[in-house]
Amino acid sequence: MATNIVSTPPPGKKVALMPAESELVAFDHSAAGHQGISSNASGSLIIKPCTQAEIDFYESAEAHPLFQAHMPTFIGSLLQHDEQDAPDSTDPLSGAAVVNGTTTTMPSPTLTKRMSWKPSGGKKLSTGLAIVLENVAAGFKHPNVLDVKLGARLWADDAPRSKRQKLDEVAKRTTTGSLGFRVAGMKIRHAEEPTTGTTETNTTSATTPRQVVEEDPAHVEVKNGYKCYTKFYGQSFDQHTVVDAFTTYLGGVHHDPRPGRKTFRRRRGPEIARRLIRELESIQYVLENEESRMYSASVLMVYEGDEDAMEVAIQEEQKAEQEMPIEREDGDGNDLELDMDSSGNNTKAVEVVVGGGDDDDNDMIDDDDDDDDEVPPKVHEVRLIDFAHASWTPGQGPDDNALMGVKNILRILRDLTE
Repeated sequence: MATNIVSTPPPGKKVALMPAESELVAFDHSAAGHQGISSNASGSLIIKPCTQAEIDFYESAEAHPLFQAHMPTFIGSLLQHDEQDAPDSTDPLSGAAVVNGTTTTMPSPTLTKRMSWKPSGGKKLSTGLAIVLENVAAGFKHPNVLDVKLGARLWADDAPRSKRQKLDEVAKRTTTGSLGFRVAGMKIRHAEEPTTGTTETNTTSATTPRQVVEEDPAHVEVKNGYKCYTKFYGQSFDQHTVVDAFTTYLGGVHHDPRPGRKTFRRRRGPEIARRLIRELESIQYVLENEESRMYSASVLMVYEGDEDAMEVAIQEEQKAEQEMPIEREDGDGNDLELDMDSSGNNTKAVEVVVGGGDDDDNDMIDDDDDDDDEVPPKVHEVRLIDFAHASWTPGQGPDDNALMGVKNILRILRDLTE
């Protein structure tokens, strides 16, 4: 018999119910080629094959709210069982609220529900387990996605010798070994040339673009309006050329003949880069102040690839900021400003949001709201993902392996914006 294990969502945050099998569709925005991923009809959730260890890590992250703030929201997990034990498919959640066949808000975050589920159109789960997560790419009209695998060491302590040797060989011949990260996959909108803009250097866009590393057609596929870059694309770079992957992701740059001057081809390119930098700085702070280990985990970066949609998202973001209450001096435990001064240099403030809303707003039931599953337009997102080999390691200090990658990504992005 299968159980539907549901986690407690962050305060004030509405999350959708577990989707029924009939509601699942193939997920189309995986940058690193993960197989068997599905989403619910609205696209607000993804259902990903996983191991019990990954489920355990997501559940235990509740005790580490600063780290959890940089993970996709955990909705729950699914365990397959024989169809003869399954409840009626017309009532997959055994009495949970379902309106017009679509998901609504979770009626009780502590209830255990029976559910029959199997992936539709994808590979059958080898573990029989799947994890249900917030879809980080939801809220974008055309998400540009970059998946960067972290760490110079990719294997966990329990990995067999053969796996260790294979992963070490990959590390030696890629940026994994030299920089502590590797581009695992990328997906960017394939459309007309973006509008040319300028950086703070006020350079002109009339310069000749610098030639980046030539893309191998075998590593890039144009599909459904996107250019999809495989893992072999990321493996083709070394520590000196990998910057080209980031410039490609950000829309490209024009290099001025004068040393150090460049222009982003995408008008919002500099702002996007700075937003990613702020998120990664926050992740760096958390990793430096948590005692954990994660191997073959990734940092997932997403930004709006449609320039008109991005302008709308920025306007909505600014409007929301203007409407936000100012009386937060004594704090409500939701927003934390953290100093990043670990080396005696200028202190940087990083805001890590671990929850939101007053208790009165933490209403998980709202049957009259038909838009609970809708995600407002977004400008960007950055999250840590893929925790199959992650654990908390009290007494062992920060995860220097993952931090090496984060710091080098930050260095590259900062160089692009200077």
